[in-house]
Amino acid sequence: MNADFQMEVKDKDEAERELGAGGGRGRTSRYEPVAQKWSELGDDESIVLSDLEKNDIQNLRNLLYRRFGKENVIVRSAKQDDDSFKAVIRAREGDEYLREDG
Repeated sequence: MNADFQMEVKDKDEAERELGAGGGRGRTSRYEPVAQKWSELGDDESIVLSDLEKNDIQNLRNLLYRRFGKENVIVRSAKQDDDSFKAVIRAREGDEYLREDG
């Protein structure tokens, strides 16, 4: 085993951005623009996404809840007539729809 590799210590967010920007297969890279846009919005603004797959919804929830805290953001989704999904990302109001188990 060759131990001659380059290693750098960076903060978590910077490391994740580098993985996504480098064309790597990082799980969050595809959804990073959504997280970036969310961080720029005001409290009364929302993001609406269309033509999503069910897997996209879960991946968005995982990223946004981990990054911003599930107490602060909510991802609501609905299946459309063409079997795709639409999602709304907005600020959570109080404990609205907040599950105790996860």
